[in-house]
Amino acid sequence: MTSPTSSPKKIWYEANCHCGAVRYRVLAPRLEEFPFKGCNCSICTKNGYINVYPKRDEVVFHQGFDTLKEYRFGSKLKTHKFCPECGSSILIDFNGTLDGELENAVAVNVRMFKDIEMRELKVDHFDGKNLWKPEYEI
Repeated sequence: MTSPTSSPKKIWYEANCHCGAVRYRVLAPRLEEFPFKGCNCSICTKNGYINVYPKRDEVVFHQGFDTLKEYRFGSKLKTHKFCPECGSSILIDFNGTLDGELENAVAVNVRMFKDIEMRELKVDHFDGKNLWKPEYEI
């Protein structure tokens, strides 16, 4: 993938999983100025996802993409990708299931970004628990 240039409203964030096997960068709005999404659906709650939604070409992997493991549940349409070594949740690939601005987007877990202070960031809450179907069951 080629790297798009940074726009005034977006900057590049370096990111990696906990063990460092997966390394990448993400072009996203300045997190200090832009509220990002915290979802209460089952997988976001269990994995601690706090997401931004860049376009596919705004996520550039340096290493480890080919080793990522995948998990699907419910409708089996969205692919959750995580590090096979440390289990860090990296991103959610919607695989074309969303419309509009998010049609070509992926959800990237902000918790993997380097040099950010989570307590200083603004989080908008999304009610995925009641909106995403089918409901989560074990």
